[in-house]
Amino acid sequence: MSDQINSLELRNAYDERFQNNDLRDSDSFYRWVFKRLPAVPGQTLLDVACGSGRLLYHARQAGLWTLGIDFSIEGLRRERGIDAAGELALADGQSLPLPDQSMDYITNLGSLEHFINPGTGIQEMARVLKSNGVVAIVLPNAFYAGDLIWWVWRKGRSASHKQPIERFAAYDNWRELLEDNGLKVFKGWRYNFMFPRNRLDIEFYRRFPRKLIDLAVSPFIPYHFSYSFLYLCKKAL
Repeated sequence: MSDQINSLELRNAYDERFQNNDLRDSDSFYRWVFKRLPAVPGQTLLDVACGSGRLLYHARQAGLWTLGIDFSIEGLRRERGIDAAGELALADGQSLPLPDQSMDYITNLGSLEHFINPGTGIQEMARVLKSNGVVAIVLPNAFYAGDLIWWVWRKGRSASHKQPIERFAAYDNWRELLEDNGLKVFKGWRYNFMFPRNRLDIEFYRRFPRKLIDLAVSPFIPYHFSYSFLYLCKKAL
């Protein structure tokens, strides 16, 4: 599919992916992201395109009030199956059903690059973020060493994560997109998978065994050849 896909086609495609349980990361990934937020119990967190991720669960365990939104009903059903306590809403990340400056924290983990209009999605997150709030966004690297070997060198093709709309960029290219649409990056980390720490992590690698290769070589990968990047952002002045 191309960037010309409409929202209904995109929603149907992700409903099918969630039915096959194809869209998730390890439990430790969500813990890792959450621990990098300066979160305080009692504050609010919005997870945009929450899908079946565990981020909301870990935020609630830390005492935050959470809201997860996704435009895939199947994704929300999977999230509800993980933890029935959180607030969930069927909504598009490009048109958030929230008032201005209403959230302390916003997360968007590996989904912005699949939006029909990523710039609009960034502007919406900036709009609903409080003036002193923090946004955490994970985005994929166009020059990930594993993809360069597996896709470019071995197959002679551009990298693919097999999703309907795909975009990849280098660290500063993503930073510029975020800062052109109302956010200001103040901290960045690389992400190259995490060694399993619990049963859910082991299940993740059992389902996606090729990622064990990525994990094994991760200590040797330079920053700008990492799998993806985590950006912590504030509202631009």
